[in-house]
Amino acid sequence: MPLVISHTGSLVEPIGPEAEEFIKALRSENTRRQYAEALEHFSRYLFNSYGMTIGDFLAEVEADLARPRLQKTFISRKALSGFSDYLSALGKAPKTVNCYVSVVQSLAKYYDIPISIKYVKRPPVKPINKKHAWTIREIGQFVEMMDDIRFKCIAAVIVQSGLSISDVLAIKYGDIREEYEKGISPLCLDLSRMKTNVQFLTFIGEWALSLLRQHLKGKRLSDDKPVFDVARRTVDEYFRRVGQKFGSFKGRNPYSPHSLRAAFNTILRDHKVDHVYVEFWMGHKLPEQQIVYVSKSREGWRETYRTMAEPWLTPPNFKPMSRV
Repeated sequence: MPLVISHTGSLVEPIGPEAEEFIKALRSENTRRQYAEALEHFSRYLFNSYGMTIGDFLAEVEADLARPRLQKTFISRKALSGFSDYLSALGKAPKTVNCYVSVVQSLAKYYDIPISIKYVKRPPVKPINKKHAWTIREIGQFVEMMDDIRFKCIAAVIVQSGLSISDVLAIKYGDIREEYEKGISPLCLDLSRMKTNVQFLTFIGEWALSLLRQHLKGKRLSDDKPVFDVARRTVDEYFRRVGQKFGSFKGRNPYSPHSLRAAFNTILRDHKVDHVYVEFWMGHKLPEQQIVYVSKSREGWRETYRTMAEPWLTPPNFKPMSRV
């Protein structure tokens, strides 16, 4: 079996055909990358602790399910408890440990093999830090501390659109080309959210657009090219470095990209923007009885966003730049 490329770009031992088939079946590229990382660790742990491959493990779990009660080895419970300890010893955060254990459970479920994690020893998930309670003035100051236009632009797009970092990194030039090249502002993002597959509209205003023009200036653009050709991990690491300068913290970064998405929600609600509009712009699935309230044309939504949202999502120190 050939070597495969890990999430870090290095060559690793293959995780096996069962795991590879499972990963290929996942829709999101980010999910595939995260699950591959989890299964690389699990494959390494199984080999070192049991001399097994992932395929061997699935076969043994299947066989154990068919054994009488007094003959069971409870291999799934024991292996996953050991995997949890192994990850904790590597310094993985409790949330990551629990996520990786759940990935193994999902892998087994893909092959119709039930694994319960009720009795698996896992670390309690305790939030180390809460997300920072941003004001739009602070966000402007935070973005100004960034020395890379890519990340400035990513931050502004999250703040003004309410998109998750995964959705922002999934934007292709073809998604924005028509309105971007016509200079339309606010620019509409007509998307299907990766996590939920919910169709929705959101916008970015002149602040994010001004940074986007700087970011794209001089680049060769095609419809299938990502607007931000950068890995999620790289974004998180950059935000963490800037966050350490902005405000000291230990543990989880309270100034993460996700905190800016939360700020979109909080800032607009604080300014009495209809919560249904906010939920729609963020790509959340709405109850059927509320769908009638979001039945607007694109231009209707653009005007609503321009008047009700953009002013509150624009830093007070922002000065529009020339489009030349």
